[in-house]
Amino acid sequence: MIINPINTTHTLRIIPRFNPSSSLVLNIKDTTTNLDEDISLGSYAFTTTGGIEFEFDFEATDETRYQITIKEGDEVVYRGIAIATSQDTQEYQLTNDKYYF
Repeated sequence: MIINPINTTHTLRIIPRFNPSSSLVLNIKDTTTNLDEDISLGSYAFTTTGGIEFEFDFEATDETRYQITIKEGDEVVYRGIAIATSQDTQEYQLTNDKYYF
């Protein structure tokens, strides 16, 4: 999943392991620095595809990979990876604007 670091509010649509029935907590961990942040997801909506959609505020760093874990209590609802990039996602290049000698 891709998040744009230019924005501070992000919308995620996921397919959960099970349908949650109470409040969720989103944990975002920077895979480079191992710093993590817990964000309470007060409201979320079920989508027509059987997933959930929610918005959260987070200041991401460009070209950074994040590990995302969403929990309901101690149960993991979703686990995945997000990449923060301002590149066009259709033409994303891992080495964009980077030169190696």
